[in-house]
Amino acid sequence: MLFGNRRHVISASRRTDVPAFYAEWFMDKVRKGVCKVANPYNPSQVKEVSLRTEDVAAFVFWTRYARPIRPFLSELDARGFNYYFLYTVTGYPRSHEPGLPLSPEVIDDFLRLAERIGQEKIIWRYDPVIISAGLDIEFHIRNFRRLAQRLSAGTKNVIITFVKRYRHIERALEALGYVHPSPHQRLVLEERLRTAASETGIAVKTCGERDSFSGITSGKCIDERRLKDLFGLELSSGKDPGQPGECRCIRSVDIGRYGSCVHGCVYCYASRSFSQAAGYYREHDYRAEML
Repeated sequence: MLFGNRRHVISASRRTDVPAFYAEWFMDKVRKGVCKVANPYNPSQVKEVSLRTEDVAAFVFWTRYARPIRPFLSELDARGFNYYFLYTVTGYPRSHEPGLPLSPEVIDDFLRLAERIGQEKIIWRYDPVIISAGLDIEFHIRNFRRLAQRLSAGTKNVIITFVKRYRHIERALEALGYVHPSPHQRLVLEERLRTAASETGIAVKTCGERDSFSGITSGKCIDERRLKDLFGLELSSGKDPGQPGECRCIRSVDIGRYGSCVHGCVYCYASRSFSQAAGYYREHDYRAEML
């Protein structure tokens, strides 16, 4: 089945970090005008997705490190593609994110990307917020303020959300000394994060309706209003039925693959075995039709 009868938004990707690890694969598929995607719940069910300029309304990139894809942005521009980035920066210690570059390098990459494409095309994600033995409320207040001060030169929007306790990450969270925040702690954190963001001119929204922050507007990561403001696109505001109930994102086609990200974040919902993910990454062929 070829998704080419109407313009679609391509999500690249909720399932893995395409810009960080699979930029070469992505560009190979762009040049060929098509890729294949397996149903994560039924791998034998495979669909073709058109990546032709006339069929793609926009790419929405999800990343924690954009350096590998930055050299290809000029080609995407020349081909006439629209795109923006959802860029996660948490500044957490290596005990939580062992595979990521150190925070100064990530911040530098974020700002270099902003210089290249403009701050309106980058949304910072402070996600997920984890309260644990080493990351208490005061840590998040200091950490978020520090990041906001640095990243405000590259963005005017941030999305925040608390960690979602998927069954397969429960043990990892327990090992970190995870603490479920009380209503009072959430209110204190909300107020302090809003203040820190406001001081740097950054607008705060939540990731959908998963978290009940009383003073913060619920947002959409893939947002038809942003796509209209940036690129003049007229897209349906209807919720993507393939996403969880609390998600407010509009419909998109995700071209990623679960179990292929090797950042190694211990709270990751998308990779259950980092050794298997590392093996997949080592053996991956960028010429393959799908991830």
